[in-house]
Amino acid sequence: MSINNTNQSQWKRSFYIMWAAQFIGMSAITGVVAFLPLYITQLGVTNTSSLGLWAGILMGATSFFAALSNPYWGAMADRKGRKPMVEKVLLIFGLIMIVMAFVTNVYQLLALRIFQGLCGGFVAAATALGISMAPKEKIPFIVGMFQTALIVGGAVGPMIGGIIADLFGYRVPFVIFGCLCLLTLVIVRFAISEAFTPAPKNEQTSIKETLHYICSLGDLKVMLMVLFLAQFAMQSIGPILPIYIQGMVSNTGSLASISGTIIAIGGVTSALASASMGFISKHYSHRRILTIASILCAITFIGQLAANSIFTLGIMRAVNGLCIGAMIPSANTIVTYLIPEAKRGAAYGITGGAALMGNVLGPLCAGLFSIFFGISSIFWVTSLLFLFVFVVLFVQIKADYHPQMS
Repeated sequence: MSINNTNQSQWKRSFYIMWAAQFIGMSAITGVVAFLPLYITQLGVTNTSSLGLWAGILMGATSFFAALSNPYWGAMADRKGRKPMVEKVLLIFGLIMIVMAFVTNVYQLLALRIFQGLCGGFVAAATALGISMAPKEKIPFIVGMFQTALIVGGAVGPMIGGIIADLFGYRVPFVIFGCLCLLTLVIVRFAISEAFTPAPKNEQTSIKETLHYICSLGDLKVMLMVLFLAQFAMQSIGPILPIYIQGMVSNTGSLASISGTIIAIGGVTSALASASMGFISKHYSHRRILTIASILCAITFIGQLAANSIFTLGIMRAVNGLCIGAMIPSANTIVTYLIPEAKRGAAYGITGGAALMGNVLGPLCAGLFSIFFGISSIFWVTSLLFLFVFVVLFVQIKADYHPQMS
């Protein structure tokens, strides 16, 4: 009894620490979004068109290179241990954030943002570490709560960064976020113990072989598509919503607050759904959750286009957020069931890379579609893509993927 209680307290403590680490890491990544274009002006970019271009490049560069490097960091976590990789990424990430406060031109900032992306395998390693220390029956709960940490951190980060920037200037937030990452490193270093035993050298496979094995699994390819599309949808609709809402409101003076509220509704309900996955998955299989959520996503994206009032649009966004918030942890949980524990870091690296690529391509494709086909085309395309996902899930995924699976 005492041994079980000790093990339970250990994995719970590790879970709380890794949840906080995921939250702080995502807050640091997104915390500069609120003021980055303003910071660029201090670096000598004052032309309006150039300012928009540089802001887009700096935002996209980190996600793009993180998508490319994520599988490598995940595979290295499988070979060297998850905790050492988390510590290395936090150290590099924290130092880069601090150095960003002292750049003198936009090219230096771009180089650091690219380097930050290349060292951005934190989520994959942290997720693998957190799950490796938890009981198998708690995996849906852990995955859902980690996704909640990322959502909440992504939402709170810009607010915190903006407040700090207004109070102390644009350079100070970089230092504060960097120091928070280093503080998290210290906590992880001394508060978490990982019982990691590397595979014998004659049994180790190369990173290339590991990635090839993971990508050969048919169900995992479907999960990659789900994760990519979920992020693609969230990032493609968000930037054009203010323009879409502008045609629905008479008082344009409150346009920003209305747009912010509508966008936030989706984030809040998404976080609630992710946090509830431990409970929901006890009653429904992950296959069923994904199929129901995907068809509802297809319906609610068209519903947003058909909305004739802000209230209706808000309802559609809320349901849409619930569905996406259920899909992401369900897909990640299925990945956990599919992949042996020794290869899960690489698997999370690949799935994280797919999600990050959705972050990059979503706004880009939305901009192109709005130029050539109008804003309504974005809702139609996204809805049809989710309908396609529903068909693929219904036809190709045969296993139910209950939490009892090992």
